[in-house]
Amino acid sequence: MTAPPYDLVIFDIDGTLLATDLFWLDIGRSATRKVFLRHGIQQEPPEGDRFLEAMGLPMGEFWRHVLGPELGTLAPEMEREAQELEEVAFARGVGAMYGGARRLLDDLHAAGVTLALASNCGKRYLEGFVSSFGLNDIVTWAYCAESPGIRSKADMLKEIVAAARPERPVMIGDRNGDREAARANRVPFILFTGGFGASPAVDGDGTAASYAELRGQLLG
Repeated sequence: MTAPPYDLVIFDIDGTLLATDLFWLDIGRSATRKVFLRHGIQQEPPEGDRFLEAMGLPMGEFWRHVLGPELGTLAPEMEREAQELEEVAFARGVGAMYGGARRLLDDLHAAGVTLALASNCGKRYLEGFVSSFGLNDIVTWAYCAESPGIRSKADMLKEIVAAARPERPVMIGDRNGDREAARANRVPFILFTGGFGASPAVDGDGTAASYAELRGQLLG
């Protein structure tokens, strides 16, 4: 049996593994509505596209993008509200991975490939995702924006690569920030374009429009 082409696969979560757009917009708008009501702000939450544009940004930048500079000071409060709702959603089994994603993770693990997660989400979101989809036994490292000593996604990859010491690592993501983190650590990058709002491909990227395509690239 031929060995897989990569011995470490690092996945982004939102828009790469998880179809976040199918459930998180309700969470984002509900959190915004609660905070607006608390502060007597009489306006509707931003439209869904505003949230989707910001997916993948670090938490503080995410809310500043969504709210605009005038309301940016509410970012920490928004994040706390959103995390409460995220916890409830994951506990109820809300949310779904893209078709073929979970099977690919299982098969990569069975083939001896080390799996890791690197996401700009918060700690509670990361833990909820891992628990909800039963990934504890197959994911070796999982980093988020609130992991100790982490300032950027590039830091996450640096920590993962230093710990795993792989010969053939690869990063799978859907946004420019994923690509930049991979390049900062000299890790090859595959752009997943089968989710929502993926960044355009650039020279040097691998690309996969579905998990069937990604499966062919990761398992050979």
